Amino acid sequence: MEKVEARRRVYEFLDTVDGDPTRARGRAVRCCEMALNLYAEYGDMAEAQGLLRGGLMQRDADYGSIYRGWIAMEADHAGNVDFARALFGEWHALCGDQDGGFWCRYIAFEARHGGARRARDVAEAAVAACPREPAVHAKCARLELLLGHEDRASAVLARALAAFDSDAAAQEWLVDQVRVYRDALRRRTLAGRLLSCCRAVMPSRRPHGGYEKLHSV
Repeated sequence: MEKVEARRRVYEFLDTVDGDPTRARGRAVRCCEMALNLYAEYGDMAEAQGLLRGGLMQRDADYGSIYRGWIAMEADHAGNVDFARALFGEWHALCGDQDGGFWCRYIAFEARHGGARRARDVAEAAVAACPREPAVHAKCARLELLLGHEDRASAVLARALAAFDSDAAAQEWLVDQVRVYRDALRRRTLAGRLLSCCRAVMPSRRPHGGYEKLHSV
């Protein structure tokens, strides 16, 4: 009964703002939150998926926000990586090749869930689709840094700088994006090494209550 009531509240909310383009993003985010809550509370992924489909079918739907939320729910909460990847295909069919934000998120997804080869394949497709989008080039260079290949990252950055040879502001932005990310990764690596050293010399302690739950989220 509680699930039926929760579902009713979702559809009532969607109906009240359906077709209002000024509330499209808020409607999409709320739809994703409600779908995730339904899944978390009742374990019913089919019900959550139905709500998200309903959100996509509304007038002036914010497809990007709904697909981002849905993909995160499937991959990170339910572990349905293949289905999440299929959702990227749907999203691409709706937004087309020229959406740099789509490609950046797709690269990040494959870097996390698909490995180096898949991520690089998506990165190549992204540059081919959006050759004049600095964020896509920066994402590709940062991908190589994440994979531990600074030489490849430098080569990607060099190609990006050549593509924007007449845009000094874009070149400066690209260099800054790659430099800041590289420095952040180096700090993270150093912190990880220090933590490993501390664990090696300090006696182990039994984790306090809630530790396992914290790391399972």
